[in-house]
This record gives sequence, structure tokens and C-alpha cells, in this order.
Amino acid sequence: MEDNEIEKILKKRYLDIIKKGNKGNIRENIVYNLDSTSFEKFISENENVVVDFFAEWCGPCKMIKPIFEQIAREVSPSVKFAKLNVDQSPEIAERFFIMGVPTIIYFKSGKVVEKIVGTVGKDVLRQKIREVYGI
Repeated sequence: MEDNEIEKILKKRYLDIIKKGNKGNIRENIVYNLDSTSFEKFISENENVVVDFFAEWCGPCKMIKPIFEQIAREVSPSVKFAKLNVDQSPEIAERFFIMGVPTIIYFKSGKVVEKIVGTVGKDVLRQKIREVYGI
């Protein structure tokens, strides 16, 4: 077998793995990073979205990050999870009246249906997902 033929086979296999998403060793993006330019499109193109409004300097935001990511892995792809840095996108934070971080907003079909301010546990986040999205 020639090297060129092996390269073709490996490339095809690689592309097959990417198409399968989470299967294999390659994972799709579980938590998306949004900003002022991507926020509106992301919210409107995805039916069920949970957004964590955070700040880099915020201790409680750092505490909730691994919990948020774990739940995203459990529930994805039925619900899309995203983060938005309020210091980098203050106009989005103002639009949704974010007064403290972390604030988690649950969107359904582009509309706010639930809002949680402050650090909460895994069980509270899961329960809200069940209530809002029926998952």
C-alpha cells in the first residue's frame, strides 16, 4: 500500500469521526462563548438555550463553571449552553438587566423564560432544565 493511499484512508476516517460528533475522541463544542456579535444569531438559531452571564473577576462564576459544563455535557444537544462575559459585552448585559453575576438565563425560541441570579447547585440547574424544556 502506498503512502498516498494510507493518507487518503486516514483523512476519510478523520472526517467520519468529525461527522459523528461526540463519538470517538473528538468532542463537539459543549459550551459556546458568545459576544455582542454572535449572541443574537445564536439565540435565534437554537430553540433551547441556557446562557451563563459571567465576569472573569467573579469568584462565584468560577465556582459554577464546572457545574455548568457538566450539565451541558449531560443535556447536549437537546439544549445549547453558552457563556457571555458581561465586561466584554455590556450592551447585552444591560438588555437583559444583569445586575449581578453569575446570572443564568434560560431561553426558549429566543425568549427569556427563566432567570437565576447567583451561584446555585447542580440540582437546581437540572430542575430548571426539566421545568423549562421538559428534559
